[in-house]
Amino acid sequence: MQFPPGMDLLRLAVVAAALPLLTACTAIIPLDVAREVTLRSDGGAFAAEQVVDLSTSDALWSHRANVDAVSLDEVRATVISVAAGHRAGAVDLALRFRPEGAPADGGADLVVGTLHGLAFVEGETATLPGSAALDDFLLSVVQGSGRFTAFVSGSLDGAADAVIEVRLLGSLAYQVVGR
Repeated sequence: MQFPPGMDLLRLAVVAAALPLLTACTAIIPLDVAREVTLRSDGGAFAAEQVVDLSTSDALWSHRANVDAVSLDEVRATVISVAAGHRAGAVDLALRFRPEGAPADGGADLVVGTLHGLAFVEGETATLPGSAALDDFLLSVVQGSGRFTAFVSGSLDGAADAVIEVRLLGSLAYQVVGR
């Protein structure tokens, strides 16, 4: 067998071995979505909701048609601020997500989990691990409208006037070669 000038059998073998790797080349886009939730209550049970629109993130949205997978590492809640009149000590913060267009009865909601014992101290943080169900939910959101509603609820042991940041941390993956 004759090889082009400068190409020997070893180089040809290396190129042949590398070809399958190119067909499986995957790009990873960091996912970091944060929303602030204001908790103002006289105490007792509370609930708040917020629409999350991923289509406003150009880096994420420009690649959405190619996204093959979502991997959410964690959901993190951090106390951003506590006002002077705040009296509540801590909160168990239940979190669930509702797909856009889902019934208001909550039957299609994804229960993310409960962040237990989040103390109302600026900078205090509680986290929930990601899950396969959460990954699937977010993949369907990215491949759909990009919107869902986040619901937080819980019970307070006193008057509350605080801001909590809820952050989703993970990554999106898509093939860049071999599609």
